[in-house]
Amino acid sequence: MRRRFYRCAVLLVAACTALAACSSSGSSGTNSSTGPGTSTKTITIGFVTDLTGVASSGFLTSKLGIDAYLNHLNAAGGVNGYKIKYILGDTNSTPTGALTAVQKLVQQNNVFAIVENSSDFFGAEPYALAQGIPVVGSGIDGTYWGDPKKTNIFDAAGPTNEDYELAAQGQFMKSQGVTKCASLGYAGSPSSALAAQGFVVSCQKAGLKSGYLNTQFPFGSTNVGPIALAMKAAGVDGLFLPTVPSTSFALVEALHLLGAKLKAVLLPTGYGGDFLSSPAAIAAGQGLDFEPIGLPAEANTPATRQRAADLASVGVTTDPTFAEQFDFLVLSAFVAGLKAAGANPTRQSFMAAMSKITNFDAEGLLAPSTVNFRDYIPNNGCLDLVTLKGPKYVLLPNMPMCGPEIKFTSAAG
Repeated sequence: MRRRFYRCAVLLVAACTALAACSSSGSSGTNSSTGPGTSTKTITIGFVTDLTGVASSGFLTSKLGIDAYLNHLNAAGGVNGYKIKYILGDTNSTPTGALTAVQKLVQQNNVFAIVENSSDFFGAEPYALAQGIPVVGSGIDGTYWGDPKKTNIFDAAGPTNEDYELAAQGQFMKSQGVTKCASLGYAGSPSSALAAQGFVVSCQKAGLKSGYLNTQFPFGSTNVGPIALAMKAAGVDGLFLPTVPSTSFALVEALHLLGAKLKAVLLPTGYGGDFLSSPAAIAAGQGLDFEPIGLPAEANTPATRQRAADLASVGVTTDPTFAEQFDFLVLSAFVAGLKAAGANPTRQSFMAAMSKITNFDAEGLLAPSTVNFRDYIPNNGCLDLVTLKGPKYVLLPNMPMCGPEIKFTSAAG
């Protein structure tokens, strides 16, 4: 299983307010080590994210999510007798910044591994590969996460293969009565462009028509008037927008003003407590469908309740933010590998153990789906959706919606 995420997902609503203090340095983890990042009682990791710079609005709550997960883990005894400490590394939202952060964590802090959730980690990955540093991450910044030659990296949601698309997307649109699908992707963002193209393919496989596809839209632009006119003229009634919320909401509003009759609008960005902190975002998002990262809080499963309790212990009482959702996903993947690596883990034994895991479910947060960290040809994929009604997200019926992955020939980006 692979729920597809997008590079643009990291630039969430500018009103991801609440806790700007989260951009401060993380927990210290310097040890008297018996090996890289290890002592007799602790293992220290580097957690790399975008705390400053253009992408930082989506990551300001990162420290809360990390602390929430690790506090609970360490209070329960850690992993194989080791407590897990971390040192935060800031990419400054640039590839060069990512490289600098990782070099410092490896050369100065001597961390055991890198765990990341960043829009620009691709700047550091060649260095991490050359140094044999394990990396567990969110996989939102590029297609290299699906490259079998990158033997040191592990995508917590499963390897991405950009030539495959979820059949469930088209099936969902069909279930909503959509007849003509449309999507908009960004020029210069291959993940966004490929996601847009793949969605239209998914609709066609479900027996729906392609009404409009544009994979060359300027990144972050809200100049959507011509796009809305073209979609209205084409009779589009189903939208998938792998774009930042400012673009998505501007287009939806323009279509509404033109009198377009939209039956379904699906957004891979926007779910989370940071979104709900903005009255303007709530007003703009009414009736739209959102795809969370893993199970939404509204699923009310043992796994989501545990996540909520862990977050509440650090003062978070809303739905988890984008950063917090991924914090739990990537850290649980790291812990799964560490458990499998045994009593005396090394970087090499950790990577070998991770490569053999075939049924990772993020402690229930990906259930009923599971991840094989070395399965680069996806067979099936699932879609979990919520809709925004008033100030709350509401689960859509018949979720998760699962189906085969569709192979297509990419022409986008």
